[in-house]
Amino acid sequence: MLRFITRLLATATCAAAAAAAQAAPLNKCVVNGTVTYQQAACASAQPRKDPTLEELNTAQKLRRAEAASAAAAQPPKAKAPPSGTLPAPAASSSRFHCDGRQYCSQMTSCEEAKYFLDHCPTVKMDGDGDGVPCESQWCGAR
Repeated sequence: MLRFITRLLATATCAAAAAAAQAAPLNKCVVNGTVTYQQAACASAQPRKDPTLEELNTAQKLRRAEAASAAAAQPPKAKAPPSGTLPAPAASSSRFHCDGRQYCSQMTSCEEAKYFLDHCPTVKMDGDGDGVPCESQWCGAR
């Protein structure tokens, strides 16, 4: 009976060890040309080179420059009005937006044509290049 209990405990111990081994991931490593499987991470074949102070400073400057250029690319945020005051009304040009129109025949007013000329790319509304758009349709002297 004692043998039976000893075998049972040995079997249970082996089963527990096998279950624990299966739960932990194994790493396939090559050590001295031989493939081995181990729970610990594989040792690197190349020694790690610590960065120099100059390399660290250069990397920090690069990160700061990238952050500054990203911040400059974003439009500035409007400041919140002091508490107890109403926000200022929006500019009158905010009712217009660039939507792909390029020609004077597509405009409905001089104000709209001026907004498009000032804010939108590839517009064709100032033929003589004097800064006044749509002179014959909307913004000319009458």
